Amino acid sequence: MATFELQSDEVVLYEGTATCKTYKGNLQLTLTSQKLVFEKEKGLFKKERELVDIIPLESVKFYNDAAQIKQKGSEVEVQTIEKNLTIVFSGMLEARKFTGKIIDAVTGTTLAKRGSNIIKGAFSMVDDTLGLDTRGTIKGVLENGVKGTLLNGIGKKK
Repeated sequence: MATFELQSDEVVLYEGTATCKTYKGNLQLTLTSQKLVFEKEKGLFKKERELVDIIPLESVKFYNDAAQIKQKGSEVEVQTIEKNLTIVFSGMLEARKFTGKIIDAVTGTTLAKRGSNIIKGAFSMVDDTLGLDTRGTIKGVLENGVKGTLLNGIGKKK
């Protein structure tokens, strides 16, 4: 049974077990859309959960618009304003699943949207640096082929 309550606009994104160097022993880890909750299971016969810590997701640090959440193998390092946490999962796939969910929750975007924004930024940088219309050039290649684009010329930025 959980020892914390969800807000009306809060949803559970991930539940699992892990260990953490900050909190000793095995932990029940719950990631919601607003916080990260650590609980320990107590009792031999009657299992009860004891609340260890609640970390609000808005306390996660950012550097150059990137959330400071790093995965190395089965370990995930989360840098917050109060402390740095190293969470160890049972395997690399479980750590990757958690990392994806927590980055989505902290940034408010999905992996596909973040990738799209990176590509848009790269196109804009090339356009500004070289004075070309990259999107127009690619469109011309797709419509006219390489030969037609070379004969008609590469589009200049207007």
